[in-house]
Amino acid sequence: MRQVMITEQGLHLHAEGESLLVSRGGVEVRRLRLGEVDSLALCGGVEISSGALAVLAHRGIALVFLTERGAFRGRLWTRHGPDVALRQRQMQLSLDPEFSIRIARRMIRAKVEQQRRILLRAQRRLKDEAVATALARLRVLAENTESVTEAPLLLGLEGEAAALYFRHFNQLILAPGMEFHGRSRRPPQDAPNACLSFGYTILGTLVETEVLRRGLDPFPGVFHEPRYNRPSLSLDLLEEFRPFIDTLTLRLINLRQLGPGDFENPVELTPEEVMLGEEGEPVDSLTSGSPMAARPAVHLNGTGRKVFFAEFYARLRDKYYHQPTDTTLELRDIITSQVNQLARCFRTGETDYQGFTLE
Repeated sequence: MRQVMITEQGLHLHAEGESLLVSRGGVEVRRLRLGEVDSLALCGGVEISSGALAVLAHRGIALVFLTERGAFRGRLWTRHGPDVALRQRQMQLSLDPEFSIRIARRMIRAKVEQQRRILLRAQRRLKDEAVATALARLRVLAENTESVTEAPLLLGLEGEAAALYFRHFNQLILAPGMEFHGRSRRPPQDAPNACLSFGYTILGTLVETEVLRRGLDPFPGVFHEPRYNRPSLSLDLLEEFRPFIDTLTLRLINLRQLGPGDFENPVELTPEEVMLGEEGEPVDSLTSGSPMAARPAVHLNGTGRKVFFAEFYARLRDKYYHQPTDTTLELRDIITSQVNQLARCFRTGETDYQGFTLE
């Protein structure tokens, strides 16, 4: 799959033959060959013609609309590839607690193991007793996922692991002026959190695109509880890939590819971003007062977003060993493979799902 994201404001897209032309003031600035695009994301004030929309719909190319800062707005999707029988099986099995917990355990174990590996690599430099204690506990939590039989218990285990992991995340950051002050979101309160939230949202749109392309319904999940307008299945699959965003954030900050000048601080959330929250999930209330109240936040600015996008898409082409297929694949193809594996589990009723861990 090849994803293209347009972030520069004031651009216009229209179709011409087998291409999409990107222009500003009638002057062409870029040409996209439709045969080389699987999904397209438009951020903020980017216009697209009705003809281009029709071409994308006809070809089954996913189109995602984001705010300028990367919050999910919506998507254009057509009837390409619907599988009614698969969705019926998904709906049936997602309501089966035993089936769901068996799949969810594998997803969460993969995530916790990856969080532990990230800390373990840093511990070679840190040699910190508190980190060593956290690593031991994360090992136990990963192993304990195999014996969890109820969703609330698995949720509690995942939450404990995340709290331990992020408690030491600041020790992994080497760049001055880029400190991490604990996980914060809606809105993020520091530069590392801005990268994490932004990255999770962007990656989440790619995961959801693959879920839809495979013919699955993004809403009935196996780990996240069903909630109005929440794409629970997409969020389930995203859990395995969140550590990829964590390592990307550390790379960008520690290699000084992003610095304090690449962030806006403070900024005010737009009403749309307040209501959407992180990853496009609706927010019931963000403060004790009005949910529309402006809150100080830290976000990537225009330059920072360009740097993040460039590195994000470059790293999607990195190759990793994929345990379920016993092959080496690009990360973007691993996402597709994990979605396909989950679809097979829904179709057959088997629960031999294997989570993915970055080697």
